[in-house]
Amino acid sequence: MTAPTPPSPLDAALAAAFGHGGFRPGQREAAEALYTGRDVVAVMPTGAGKSLCYQLPALLLDGVTLVVSPLIALMKDQVDALAAKGLAAAALHSGQGPAERAAAERALEGGALRLLYVAPERLAAPGFQARLAALRVVRLVVDEAHCISSWGHDFRPDYLRLGPLRAQLGVPAGAFTATATPDVRTDIARQLALDDPLEVVTGFERPNLSLAVVPARSRADKRRELARVVQTAGTPGIVYAATRKAVEEWAAELSALGLRAGAYHGGIADTERERVQDDFLSGRLDAIAATNAFGMGIDKADIRFVVHADIPGSVEAYYQEAGRAGRDGRPSRCELLFSPADIRTQEFFLEGSNPDEATLRRTWELLAGCESEDDFESLGTRAGRTAAESMAAATAVRLLRQAAEACGVAPGTGPLPLDFAAREEKARRDRQRLDAIVRYAFHRACRTRYIYDYFAGAARGGVAPRCGACDVCSGERAAPARPVTDAEYERVRIALSAVARLDGRFGGEVIALVLAGSRDRRVVDRGLEALPTHGRLAALPIEAIRELLDVLIAAGLVERRAIAGARAGAAVLGLSPEGVRAMKGEARPELPFPAPRLPPEPVPPRARCRGGATREGPPSLPRPPAEPPDPELLDRLKEWRRGRAAATRSPAYTVFHDSVLEELARRRPASLEELARVKGIGPAKLERYGPDLLHLLAIRGQLP
Repeated sequence: MTAPTPPSPLDAALAAAFGHGGFRPGQREAAEALYTGRDVVAVMPTGAGKSLCYQLPALLLDGVTLVVSPLIALMKDQVDALAAKGLAAAALHSGQGPAERAAAERALEGGALRLLYVAPERLAAPGFQARLAALRVVRLVVDEAHCISSWGHDFRPDYLRLGPLRAQLGVPAGAFTATATPDVRTDIARQLALDDPLEVVTGFERPNLSLAVVPARSRADKRRELARVVQTAGTPGIVYAATRKAVEEWAAELSALGLRAGAYHGGIADTERERVQDDFLSGRLDAIAATNAFGMGIDKADIRFVVHADIPGSVEAYYQEAGRAGRDGRPSRCELLFSPADIRTQEFFLEGSNPDEATLRRTWELLAGCESEDDFESLGTRAGRTAAESMAAATAVRLLRQAAEACGVAPGTGPLPLDFAAREEKARRDRQRLDAIVRYAFHRACRTRYIYDYFAGAARGGVAPRCGACDVCSGERAAPARPVTDAEYERVRIALSAVARLDGRFGGEVIALVLAGSRDRRVVDRGLEALPTHGRLAALPIEAIRELLDVLIAAGLVERRAIAGARAGAAVLGLSPEGVRAMKGEARPELPFPAPRLPPEPVPPRARCRGGATREGPPSLPRPPAEPPDPELLDRLKEWRRGRAAATRSPAYTVFHDSVLEELARRRPASLEELARVKGIGPAKLERYGPDLLHLLAIRGQLP
């Protein structure tokens, strides 16, 4: 008989120091690697328990674990939490008073500490690294490690000091982040010179989070959806917006819904931002509207919803922000209100954060004439003719001043100290990140799986998640696919023919204009009005044509294809193999169109009275009301739904909305085929819940 594996010292410390009975996914592997001296790169979303992975081995090692983190608030929270458990930890940062800093330094020099938290800027302080060399530092931990990579979404130059520090200390290192793609993980390992690091990518299985993308072409659409989320998910919550102006507008919308709401962005005074943050954390505010400036290091476990009113710039930013919901394990809602027009805002930011070579060279020359901080700060405005150019010039000023300082030269003197190839590579990666979040918005399979695949890459381990709770898995947004009518099939084939004739050359807007018979310059200047499909769907409103193309994309008959070298988010449309067969009439697809409308009832003729007046003919009988749902059956269905929701710690509405249960109790479908025709029961829900529902519906007559 094989002897049982003896328990690791980590297990005993986990229970004794932290009071936990077991590890979350990925924690044991990461902690064990650091404890035994192996380098680690770990990607664990917010709330997945990254800090325990390095705090636990630090308590067992004979020496100090140095933790580098950019977040003073997070340092303070973690040191306070460790101190409350009687564990030896301290921090050194700019927010401390002299007495607090002196106490931390005495504890460090006296050998009493096991964990020391510092900000990356501290490494530049004169003599600090020399002081570290005199201490017994046994591990180096880098939190928010994606900040070391210029390929990442939040590069911070101060993190570049960590490579030399790692070489100086010569100790095993752990790099932890919530957001790092395979390329960024490779770059982290290169920058820190990690030796065959263990890669841990986990924490994406959060069944209490319901991810959704809601098409919202107008501001009114977004207002209605936000009101629905607030009503169904409850508070507290966060609305993220792309601009300061939009943040103020959404804060006003939240207030109009009767919530105690605040606004948080970089244009607000520091004292006001701190007040809003404190009020939100303490529960004095129900909701907050914010730019991405809000949230790093914020520890609030009971956030019930995170709504993105505008598309963010990357999947990394989206999941980091959405992951702030539901850290207490209770059901929470994460929605992206998606309008393709919102992509333009992120393209503006991309242009402003990636100045081209001409802008960099022109700005370098202008820097030579700057004599004061006011000169430097105003240079962006003076060098740009448009808002985007001014933003790009301001970025150029910042980049070039940093590069000049690193090279020890005066700004504007000598050759320009930048690697243009590296800058172009960064711009390319930024465009790829925006493309990835746009693909997420159009994605028609499990959203959790999309995010997992994006971050995991070759580091996949175990079973990839299929959440069952997102809008795609639950089928809550799409009408069930059904056979199309002859008239619908004709429109589908016309639309597919237009896509085929313009295959890989134009996006959805131009194709919609062609089908509508538009004389827009985008059509006429390219001679597209000569196409046989020009005007073939002119009887439909342009919005209906756009929606038809969206349905064909969602059904996989039409593909969005990114344009190499084009602006981020830009895509052309082309036919998939299934789309080609449907266009040729070789396959008749089932599509999630709304049910066909019944023809209107004839209006009775109006009889002419004397004097030219009219009187109505015999009034038509009112249409009989729909049969009400069976109340006993409806109660049984709701009880079953509560049980399923509780078993998966998910909101009840992610199992089925009330309207679906009412329709089931009204129609009483008796087969899987009949269930599939009920709106709100998609293929995933049919497979998961179909047998249970049929059993419940079959015993209707036996209800007590």
